[in-house]
Amino acid sequence: MDTTTKTAVVAGGTGGIGEGVVQAFLSAGYCVYVPVREKDPSERLKAFVHNPAGLRFLPADLGDDLAVLAMRDRILEEVPEIDAVVVSVGAGYWGYRLHKMPRTDWDDSIQDNLATHFNVQRVFIDQLRRQNSGTFITLVGPEAEHIRPDAGMVSIMAAAQKMMTRVLAEESSDTSVRVHAVTVHTTIHTRSRGENTNREWITARDLGEYVAALVAERVPGCDRALHDLKDHWQLQSILHPG
Repeated sequence: MDTTTKTAVVAGGTGGIGEGVVQAFLSAGYCVYVPVREKDPSERLKAFVHNPAGLRFLPADLGDDLAVLAMRDRILEEVPEIDAVVVSVGAGYWGYRLHKMPRTDWDDSIQDNLATHFNVQRVFIDQLRRQNSGTFITLVGPEAEHIRPDAGMVSIMAAAQKMMTRVLAEESSDTSVRVHAVTVHTTIHTRSRGENTNREWITARDLGEYVAALVAERVPGCDRALHDLKDHWQLQSILHPG
């Protein structure tokens, strides 16, 4: 691999949102590493992107801290540094009010939504600090700030993910590492949703373009930890000013 090629890691890259981020980085000339646990999602992603030659899949269970560490080490066997890490990981939870939620479901949600983020953050922030360079981005939805009836656990997990990222940003302020939490305040239109019937929705492709531009410091506020994307129109005005 050309040592001048930039490298991105996209946790959750096989998901409907993550694939837009993967495509944006590939279009910008990055080599993109995506952790996977199953073969089928990786095949779907390869069929979607325009430059599969720059795409690398690594087996890793993000809920296993040793697996995440091994994934990072495998990446560093191929590249000298990691330029960007984007986390788009989380499991939804609906159907129970918080006071009636089974304890096993609570534990599973903590594992799927917080332990995974902690493992990725701990391993890759450590690497970016060693380099004293790079960008770490967490993507969260509007639930981080708004309560959804019968889906309170989604709000709790999103808010925690956002706060974890804010803490990382503060703790990284003595380095050249940039840490951002990007909150998307609309439903994200993914290809699995079919035709976009709501023109206010932000698409996965446009979100990916924003993330890549944020890493490249081509959007306002690159010195801020918190970024809020309100709707399609606001995002387009940022990406294409004037």
